[in-house]
Amino acid sequence: MDGIIKVNTDTQTVSARELHGRLNIGTRFNDWFAHMCEYGFAEGLDFYSKKSKTDGGGRPPTDYDISMDMAKQVCMIQRTPEGRQCRQYLIDMEKAWNTPEQLMALAVMEAQKIIAEQ
Repeated sequence: MDGIIKVNTDTQTVSARELHGRLNIGTRFNDWFAHMCEYGFAEGLDFYSKKSKTDGGGRPPTDYDISMDMAKQVCMIQRTPEGRQCRQYLIDMEKAWNTPEQLMALAVMEAQKIIAEQ
């Protein structure tokens, strides 16, 4: 199950476009994402919009960084084998982040940042 979907470990978010593709959704991304937002997800809390980069000219498509919680719920809403697989992967990622060793390493990194800023 390694690397099913890229997770930004700094912000603990997932690209909504990448998740949409991995879930094999048949509808257009914009329509699908708007429908997912009808479940009560809020911009600034559950997701943040960003412009995707394009190789050619033209208007760049909008992507969204979605929280791990939103990503897991979206996967569950799909009720497909791909949704279950992605959701389990995200759950496993969170478990790995929350081990005592990882939490301690994160605390040390944050302390080093604070010291460096002083």
